[in-house]
Amino acid sequence: MAAEEHAGPRRAGRPEPEFALVDRETERAAIDRVLGAVRDGLSGTLVLRGAPGIGKTTLLRYAVHTSPDLLTCAIAGVESEIRMEFGGLHHLLRPFLPLAEELPPPQRNALRIAFGEETGPPPERFLVGLASLTLLSRAAESRPLLCVVDDAHWLDPESAQVLGFVGRRLHADRIGLVAAVGEPATRQVFEQLPTITVDGLPDTDARGLLGSVAGKGLNAQAVDRILADTHNNPLALVELGSTYTADQLSGRAALPEPLPLGQRLQEHFLHQVRGLHADAQVFTLLVAADPERERAPLWRAAVRAGIDPDAASAEAAWSGVLEFSGSSVRFRYPLARSAVYYGADAAERRRAHQVLGEAGNPELRAWHLSAAATAPDEQLAAELQQAAERAAARGGYAARAALLRRAADLTPDDGHRALREVALAEATLMAGDPPGAQTVLDTVAPRLPDPVARGFAQALAGMIRFAQGEAAEAARILAKAAQAFEHDDRLARDTMLGALEAAIWSGPVLTREIARLARAFPPVPHASASIGDLLLEGFTARFTLGYEASVQPFRAAVTALLADDLDPAVGLRWFSLGAAAAGSLWDDKATLDISDRWANLARAAGAFTTLPVALAFHAVSDAMAGDFREADARWAGMLEVLTVSPGPAVLGTNSRSNGVVHAYRGHLAEARETGLAQVRESTARSQGGPADIGRYIAAMADLFAGDHETAMAGAQTVVDNDPAYTAEGTLPELVEAAVRAGHREVAATAYATLSERALAAGTPWGLGLRSRCAALLAEGAEAENAYLESIGHLGRCDMVVDLARTHLLYGQWLRQARRRRDARHELRTAYEMFAAIGAERFAGQAAAELRATGERTRTRAPETALDLTPQESRIADLAAAGASNSEIAANLFISPSTVDYHLRKVFRKLDVTSRTQLAARLASN
Repeated sequence: MAAEEHAGPRRAGRPEPEFALVDRETERAAIDRVLGAVRDGLSGTLVLRGAPGIGKTTLLRYAVHTSPDLLTCAIAGVESEIRMEFGGLHHLLRPFLPLAEELPPPQRNALRIAFGEETGPPPERFLVGLASLTLLSRAAESRPLLCVVDDAHWLDPESAQVLGFVGRRLHADRIGLVAAVGEPATRQVFEQLPTITVDGLPDTDARGLLGSVAGKGLNAQAVDRILADTHNNPLALVELGSTYTADQLSGRAALPEPLPLGQRLQEHFLHQVRGLHADAQVFTLLVAADPERERAPLWRAAVRAGIDPDAASAEAAWSGVLEFSGSSVRFRYPLARSAVYYGADAAERRRAHQVLGEAGNPELRAWHLSAAATAPDEQLAAELQQAAERAAARGGYAARAALLRRAADLTPDDGHRALREVALAEATLMAGDPPGAQTVLDTVAPRLPDPVARGFAQALAGMIRFAQGEAAEAARILAKAAQAFEHDDRLARDTMLGALEAAIWSGPVLTREIARLARAFPPVPHASASIGDLLLEGFTARFTLGYEASVQPFRAAVTALLADDLDPAVGLRWFSLGAAAAGSLWDDKATLDISDRWANLARAAGAFTTLPVALAFHAVSDAMAGDFREADARWAGMLEVLTVSPGPAVLGTNSRSNGVVHAYRGHLAEARETGLAQVRESTARSQGGPADIGRYIAAMADLFAGDHETAMAGAQTVVDNDPAYTAEGTLPELVEAAVRAGHREVAATAYATLSERALAAGTPWGLGLRSRCAALLAEGAEAENAYLESIGHLGRCDMVVDLARTHLLYGQWLRQARRRRDARHELRTAYEMFAAIGAERFAGQAAAELRATGERTRTRAPETALDLTPQESRIADLAAAGASNSEIAANLFISPSTVDYHLRKVFRKLDVTSRTQLAARLASN
């Protein structure tokens, strides 16, 4: 595995000098705060960052030694060419795995697959993280828990991400997490955690430490030289102070030039190992070559190597090179492992791997034997490929890539090697290294043996470009790959739909170009068409034949996506385009239902690459439905997921706030900046689709702020680009902005487009918006009839904001017509609706209009609002709806203990004692 377990700071063998924690008051205080929070029933997280030898490990030992009342588990990352997926996490959780039976089934299954205990689809790291958080929380119920992670920068990527996830969510779990990472930082997952940088010791303390290990009679100039060259690094001071002769330290002999620092300090460790007997040196090399470093297989390998493991290990421990704890063996200092492994010659390393492969962990057998191989070997290459697929089944994409790379190197046949290199490129992409995947693909493409393999490679090239945010290039590559799949119509169609999806991200010009290419595929009869067939037909028609031609295939695709017997994998592949199709039809119920199914299926399946998009789409849909609290919860959930999964590029870096909710609430400056920032970022990345969403948000903010000319210009650009759903959402805003700016011809043209599409869709939402826009352009009785017709249609759909806006516009029209009594009814309705959902600016406009009719509004007193934080509100809503603590925890990606903590606070704040009372209290507010 990519980590080694140890129980504490003590090491077997020769007594070592006690490292006094000189200075380090700031670091110790930070550790003490974490431990204090744990003892008080809460949690704490701390990352110690610093150079090798700076004292991080000693500080971790301080944390363990000062916590005899806490249950302690500790691991250390180890540097290795082969990083076993979830290896560090497995070591950390191993004492608590019996409690895994109590986890919710999706979490339990994800953890078992990750640890190789079960087979199944690769578990998403987010779901593994949630399972780990819940498991640790359960473990801490009986006794507070301290988790210590040394050299966290050397953990396997999967374990590092999960631990970062856990660290960000610890709250009321009685768990402390203290981790040490090296400099420069290589694990960005720890960046968001509370961090202290550990620097060299102050001069006075550094001199004292050097004197404590070197003895008396130190020469001042020699000490100054050592301090200057070590930068007061405690490890370097101890190692060098115990290395040089009394004459050198007293000034009677010269210090060596240069001092053995950095790589030269590694040479010092190697010198220490070379002082051991030959058998002990062989044993330390076996330990250095084994990523697992488990006692039993190491002992078997030592016997096969012809040495006595008990005697050899005892000498290595007595010398201070190795430490033992339970079943684990570790180097006292990680640099010593590197020095031992790379200090051995190639033949010695191959011999070590050979005996480890013959006697060690079966999962690592192929890896060790491949490291010992000196010539291509198809049987060994096939064994490595099988091991790679087992790693992929556990979500270990980095391990899969490492195994496939070695498998390709050992493959004798060039054509077969090329096929394995395609798999390597895919694994490298999935491991989060698109440039590395492209490098592999560039070398393999000319050597692929047949058109099918070349087609797969070409499609993979498109996916790589898409992952890099190069949507336009990805679309072109995928379209070309689709045309190459002549042998498989289904594969060709799905690849072309993927090309069209990338093109929609890119912008209107390429979208229409790819849509014209897609017309080469004739429509499939709807009775036998797949969801992909229907979406391909619908989007192709939408961008080549016109809106009306897309309605029937869109409607059929949406219906299929909402079917009870939908294959979850199919749904998760096409929900994104299906949601856009539903929105383009102004089908409010389907938009909300697909959003809900998409998010729930993604969460249940652990599909956390698509879940952020699902939650963002759901949040916007909830905002349009007037449920701002739910929209906030969805958006917060999306941000939670993005802390682990980078998410697709469409979300960009400006996804910290929901621009639509800001606009509806009346936070117009924030909404406008959110929209414009998305335009800037997406335009810079040549992503026209997301840029149009940003323009739509900015246009709404400008319209609501009264800047009608600017709103009209921004909305017109979106309508001209005509992205599905975004254009349909923008058309009503363009009509209103143009009318208010006095550009009635622009408004009439936009209305004609809106009217044609709304009539073709035939949905209450679309028809209601059509009538409202007709009213804005009409006069007299014609305008009034259109307003009443709009209210009738919108009253039959779930999009509350549009209904309330129509009441407001109608009330304004009535007041201007001096029909004050009639106006009051509409304006009062608008005010109550806006006030109820928290649309502050719209409510203020309705109140001002009411005052103009002679009526006063009663504003809601601040004390009637619930004094709950956003997190408490989300938990209260779910609890009131009947969700258990475990269900709430899974929904909000926190632990059940944290749910219980917040729920107790909610009960105190609202003066309720049961969930029934809570539901009634929330309903009455």
